[in-house]
Amino acid sequence: MATNVNQASEVSTPLSTEASVNKRNIVSSAVAANASTAQQHESNIQLKLTSLLQTTLKIEPLFDLFFGQLQHLLKINSCSYSFQEKNITIKLGKVSTHTTDYSLRLQDSYLGNIVFSRKQRFATEELEHLEGLLSILIYPLRNALSYRDAIQQALSDPLTGLANRGALEQAIAHQWQMAQRYEQHFCVLMLDIDHFKSINDNYGHGVGDNVLKAVAHSISDTTRQTDVAYRYGGEEFVVILNKSALSGALIIAERIRENVAALSIPVDTKGKEKVKVTISIGGSCSSYCSDTQDLLRQADKVLYCAKNAGRNRVEFSSKEGNTHTQRDFLVTADGRQH
Repeated sequence: MATNVNQASEVSTPLSTEASVNKRNIVSSAVAANASTAQQHESNIQLKLTSLLQTTLKIEPLFDLFFGQLQHLLKINSCSYSFQEKNITIKLGKVSTHTTDYSLRLQDSYLGNIVFSRKQRFATEELEHLEGLLSILIYPLRNALSYRDAIQQALSDPLTGLANRGALEQAIAHQWQMAQRYEQHFCVLMLDIDHFKSINDNYGHGVGDNVLKAVAHSISDTTRQTDVAYRYGGEEFVVILNKSALSGALIIAERIRENVAALSIPVDTKGKEKVKVTISIGGSCSSYCSDTQDLLRQADKVLYCAKNAGRNRVEFSSKEGNTHTQRDFLVTADGRQH
């Protein structure tokens, strides 16, 4: 019996060892399976995000899509992207307690700065996950920035740096839609440099170009951040005054006129001789016009009234009327109507 017990004991030992080995193998297989599943899940997330970010070439929609995924995956509360050199700032969500920020670069190219925030502190694994997702954003972001640059070049005037006539047509159509939908009316200023031909004739086109650049810079510095200036053609400029009524537009127009009249633009490299310039301005408001063409036509009409009245002045056009009569009147910078 003792022998049988010992035999049984001897037999049971290798069986017990084999069972233990099998158990370890099962555990190892489960860990490997879980790791494989996690890797597959991460791969699926990255593939989905890659496909999603390739659906747009515009900066704002790109970050909308990216932020939407981060909210779901990492409970991100806010995302802020900035590129100061390109004057881009995008803020999404509400800033929370814990933040992490990244300077984005692709080889030697700087692509801006991005800051994330959320209520909980970021764990090391989460930061690694976030950085993996950022690596997917890099190329679509580079493409979106290049697309934006190309569009801006196509819609900007190379001499003055202002937006060009093509950009004006798009902007004024959009402003008109907003005005009709939300009753947020706006005004348009049409500006023309007085006696510009004589400047070119007397001093040359190089000085004429400097005058155009100086006037454009003065207009941009004088207007509000919400207003946009355009080079309309030749020595003419247009300014869209966003959410502006007649009285406010008249003040801004007069301020532009005064600031341009204060300019002294060098004629030679030594700066000893300088040329003074003035501008005439005609304005109109969307609340008194039937469409965008009427808006520009009215501004152009009173611009020539300002020219004929002696130049270096501001005049506005508007319409007052009811169902029976309608009359045009001009409002000059000194407040007189005629």
